[in-house]
Amino acid sequence: GKANLLIFVDGVYILYAPFLLELHPFINNSHIQAATRINMFWKIINPVTIAIAKSPLHFLISQNLVVLNFVGMKTGKIYALPVSYFEDPKGQLSCVTDRRNIWWRNLLHATNIKILYKGRLTDARVTIEHENNKMIADQLDALCSHSRIDGFFAKVGYENGKPIRKDIEKAASIMTLIQLSIY
Repeated sequence: GKANLLIFVDGVYILYAPFLLELHPFINNSHIQAATRINMFWKIINPVTIAIAKSPLHFLISQNLVVLNFVGMKTGKIYALPVSYFEDPKGQLSCVTDRRNIWWRNLLHATNIKILYKGRLTDARVTIEHENNKMIADQLDALCSHSRIDGFFAKVGYENGKPIRKDIEKAASIMTLIQLSIY
């Protein structure tokens, strides 16, 4: 039979029930189509990005991307996920993701993970922050100052080349901060 699926799009949970679309063709499924296109984009781009990160061509992306390798809490499966980062002067890496994404929860009880950083697989201490919005905002500001692509994904505007603090604070309220210390 056809499976039902609960999808979270634009702040709304959508029940994707194919039989409903067949019975009621007037139901607008554009959100489902958009979510499917975005999901397909990441399913294609992530493996390509990981392959580049592992290759001698890693220098093309290493200044902005690190690959997190972690074990799924429920499945025990090893996941590899490329994320953008900002490196502070002390060498700590900061990454953010939307809290609605569930993958970061696999890191809540992890203290150490493997990361692919500048072409090398190395160990990193990981800490997660999803409640202190000020701390998240400060790191998001640094990340968006480092990379406008991160500003785009976080829906942060810029004035005079700097991230707009109001946008940073709004985005931080729905973000999770992932900090990595290489050892």
